[in-house]
Amino acid sequence: MNNKGIKSLYKKLILGVITISMVMSFSACSQENESNNNGSTNKNNVKTLDAKGDPQSYYPVTITNYNYNGEEIQVTFHKAPERVLTTNQTTTELMLDLGLEKYLVGTCFLDNPILNRLEDKYKKVPVISEKYPTKEQALALQPDLIFGWKSVLEDKTLGDVKEWNTRKVNTFVQRNTVSTVGNYTIENGFKDIEDLGVIFNIQDQTDKYIENLRDHLNKTEEKTAQLKKKKKVLILGDASKGQYRVYGKNDLIGDMIFKAGGQNLGEKSGSVSVENIVALNPDVIVFVHYGDETDIHDNNLAKELIKNKALVNVNAVKNHQIIITGLAETWAGGVRTIDAVERYAKELYPELFQ
Repeated sequence: MNNKGIKSLYKKLILGVITISMVMSFSACSQENESNNNGSTNKNNVKTLDAKGDPQSYYPVTITNYNYNGEEIQVTFHKAPERVLTTNQTTTELMLDLGLEKYLVGTCFLDNPILNRLEDKYKKVPVISEKYPTKEQALALQPDLIFGWKSVLEDKTLGDVKEWNTRKVNTFVQRNTVSTVGNYTIENGFKDIEDLGVIFNIQDQTDKYIENLRDHLNKTEEKTAQLKKKKKVLILGDASKGQYRVYGKNDLIGDMIFKAGGQNLGEKSGSVSVENIVALNPDVIVFVHYGDETDIHDNNLAKELIKNKALVNVNAVKNHQIIITGLAETWAGGVRTIDAVERYAKELYPELFQ
């Protein structure tokens, strides 16, 4: 073979090597793109991908939560929960509003009628008991997550976290039901929603959800920031043995009223006598009700206070400045919290919203 033939053959070999290298590189890129776009799914068709797109690599994830004694515990999820039991209205409505209803195998315990926009979803969820379920009722559902208030973990209800963990069932309680957390606040409710994002691998959705809530809250606070004088507010609950329950600045509704522009006369939650109500003489009374199956904003409930002759000279009663609200709006935190803050502000200071 002459030099010209050798050179021709050499060129062909080089071109062949380059072509093979390009094909292999393209194939590798295609496989990487496929990995980024196609993750494994569980039986509910929910992807479990991390930012790198590696199937299943997102889990396990761990959040900090609490046991019945208020002690911090680490709760680890090896996959997204698929069989969730919600034991309180606020947790049920959060699951429904976040579009997680397909995971609910049971629910219970309504303090007020379910939120109108969630009624259709709620009707599809099995209601296993009027109040808290028994252990036997809960076990029959074979849950992998129990989501509710701290009170559900009492010995007389569902019992200790450790017992459920031995059955491979995780627990998640709302921060605003755990006294060791400190004051109950709107911010704690946002943190609960963030944790749901981590647990179900829907952080983009929960981040946006919280952002919208913050924007809504900020608009209300911008209006109440204009106030030169705040109205004095007393937050009361049902009466028992001549004493009304009073909600203090340490309670969630205390934070809500503060952001609505009110001055809460109750320092700490507890009870207050009729004589003390007269002495405090609030401009406005916020009355919290639950368990009566009436509309959450039923103004007829104000009659209990208006007809009480001992309160006839209290400014709030005399001027019919009584705001009716429900426990589903004011306890633990949930989908209603920020809407309620705006409503309180509108009822306290209607002139700001004209």
